Amino acid sequence: MGRMYRLLAVAILLATAASNAPATGIAEEPYPRSRYEVWALDQSTNKIHIIEPVYDLNAVSFEITGVIAFDERVVRPHMIDFTSDFRYAFTANTVSGNVAVIRTSDRQIIEVLETGPGSHMAAVAPGDERVHVDVIADGTVVEIDLDLEHERFTIGRTLQINTDPAVVELGDRFARTEAGEILTRPICHDYTSDGRYAYITLGPGLDHGGLVVLDTEHFEIVRAYPPDEVFVNCGTILSPDGTRMYVNGGSLDAGHWYVFDTSTHELTHADPRNSFGLDAHGVALTPDGAELWMVNRATSNAIVIDTETDAVIEVIPFVGESPDILTISPDGRFAFVTLRGPEPLSGPHAIRGSSPGVSVIDVATRRLVEIVLPEPDLARSDFHGIGLRPLD
Repeated sequence: MGRMYRLLAVAILLATAASNAPATGIAEEPYPRSRYEVWALDQSTNKIHIIEPVYDLNAVSFEITGVIAFDERVVRPHMIDFTSDFRYAFTANTVSGNVAVIRTSDRQIIEVLETGPGSHMAAVAPGDERVHVDVIADGTVVEIDLDLEHERFTIGRTLQINTDPAVVELGDRFARTEAGEILTRPICHDYTSDGRYAYITLGPGLDHGGLVVLDTEHFEIVRAYPPDEVFVNCGTILSPDGTRMYVNGGSLDAGHWYVFDTSTHELTHADPRNSFGLDAHGVALTPDGAELWMVNRATSNAIVIDTETDAVIEVIPFVGESPDILTISPDGRFAFVTLRGPEPLSGPHAIRGSSPGVSVIDVATRRLVEIVLPEPDLARSDFHGIGLRPLD
C-alpha cells in the first residue's frame, strides 16, 4: 500500500511540475541564504517534521532535517504557535485533549497541560504572558499563564462560549439542541495588536459557526455574530497595521471571508466576500504585509488579497491537493502549505488528498515548485498544522 501511494505522489508531483514549467526553483541571481525551520505537524503519526532550505549557488531545495516524536501523552497534534522570540512552541492536541510545550533550542517537550477534549488551537497572546486554547468538545476557551523565565506553565481562567450572556442573548440565531443548548464551539482565533481582544471563529460546521470577540482582560465576550450574519468557522489573522481582522469560513459548498474594524468590532462590509473556491481555510501574510494568502481546502486553490485595498488580486489555480494551513518564509520567497492525506483524521468536511506533506509555492510566480513528502507510508500521513521558526 505504501509503495502504491509513493508512486502516485511522485506522479502527481511530476505532472504538477510539468504543468507549471518553467518554474524550477532556479533564480537568475544567487539566493540570499535566509535560514529558517518549517515545523509541519503530522497528526496521524504524532510527529513534527522540521524542513529547512538547502542552498546551491542559484537554487534552493527543501529537506527534512529533524523530527520531534511525541510520547504517548500527545495524540493528534493539530495546530502550532510560537512565542515572539521563538524559544517555545505550543501544540494543541485534539484527541489527547491537551497542549504540549516544546523548548525549541533542544526540541524537548517540557510540559503537557490538560486543557480538554478537542483542544484545537493554542495561540500565544501578544506579550508572551498567556496562551489561549480553543477547546471544541467542551466549548471552552482555556487560558494558560506563562512564566517563561522559570519555564512554568499553569492553567488559568476558563470561559464557556455557549453560556456567555452575549451569545445567549442572540437566542435562536445560534443552532441549538432539542434541549435548548447552543451548539456552537470555539475553533480558531487571533488577537488585536495590544492583545486586549481575541476574535474567535465558531463551528465546527459552517451552520454552527459565527464569531465572538473576547475581552482577554475581563475574560468575557463583548460582541457576538451568529452564523446567519457571519458565515465563518475557520481562519483569523490581523492586518499588518492592526486596524482590521480578517476571518474566513467554508464548507464543500461555500467559501467566505470578512473584514472587521478592530477599533469598533464592526464589519467593514455586510456581505461575505468570495474566496473563489470552496472551504476557505488557512491564511498567512507575506513578511512585508502587502499580501494576504488564503487557501481553499476543497478546491485546492488559493487567493491573494491586497491588504491595502482588501481586493482579491490573484487566484492561484493549484497549491497542492487539499491544502490546509500555510506559512510564508521570512524572505518572502516561498509559501509552505500542509496537504491532507487520503485518510484525513479531522475536519467536518469530506476532504482528502493523495500527497500528504508540504507543498512549496514560489510567492513571486505563484507556482508550485516542490512537494516535500516526510512520511514513506503516505496512506497513513495526514498533515495539518504548520509553523515557521526563523534562525537568523
